[in-house]
Amino acid sequence: MHQKGLLTYALNSIGNLVYIDEVDTGQLCNCYCPSCKEKLVAKNGGMKRVHHFAHASGVDCENAYETMLHQLAKLRVQEAFLSKEVFNVGFEYRSYCPHVKTCAFVRYGNCYISTHKRFNLKEFYDSCEQEIQYDSINRRSDLKIFSSKKPQLAPIYIEFFVTHASDVSKLHNGGKIIEVKIESENDIQRIVDDGFIESSKCDSRLLEGIESENISETTFWGFKSEDYDAKNITQEIEFSRYILYASGKSQCYQDTSLCKNIAKVRKQSLLEICIHTPVAFGVYEMVKYQ
Repeated sequence: MHQKGLLTYALNSIGNLVYIDEVDTGQLCNCYCPSCKEKLVAKNGGMKRVHHFAHASGVDCENAYETMLHQLAKLRVQEAFLSKEVFNVGFEYRSYCPHVKTCAFVRYGNCYISTHKRFNLKEFYDSCEQEIQYDSINRRSDLKIFSSKKPQLAPIYIEFFVTHASDVSKLHNGGKIIEVKIESENDIQRIVDDGFIESSKCDSRLLEGIESENISETTFWGFKSEDYDAKNITQEIEFSRYILYASGKSQCYQDTSLCKNIAKVRKQSLLEICIHTPVAFGVYEMVKYQ
């Protein structure tokens, strides 16, 4: 059994997940391991220990807990999506400076405006099914969220994992994918309560009403999460300014300017060279020689 938890759900005789307190005690539970399908015993009669299933053979299956979590996540999230009027997704959206890819200055990761966008999926989608094949690759997703009324609307595929994340080819197949790491039943409950909230780069301070410890490890793939329309972004940069005059005299000093507003400061100068470095030591002789 997985060391992170006890087996609290199992498969009944018709292959449905059942909770430990919903079945008879001992072998009368007629339940099976979600992973190896071996007969289980329900240990749910006492008051001192946490109720759980154990393998009748006495040797617990290594993948039992992981498989249980995976199947439970699919079932409970599907039920929540279909039953709730609001099922949110939230992720960071960045609007970059239009010149961020061609800017001549060294950037420090702050040439964008970051906001956290949240959407109610139920406003766009009404259906959720398990183990449905992707549109673009010959693989199945854990869940597929789609619109039965608007088939042209691109579906969203959900992937759950406990220890092994999806391979790159699956995540970059061109579709919209949400991948979620689950390590306990609490992680599943958080998704049921709060929806899918990105955790890879979002700032928890942007998440109104959701504590940072209640965010599962969730990543979004194939979603539009950025643009290059933040025209008002500007940063102050430090540099060394070298000025050469017609008399042959020159000077070099440290200066600052907004990145989009660098210009000559001495109209009578022959030329001015700006070296993007906050330290002027050695710059004067180097530029003078050039």
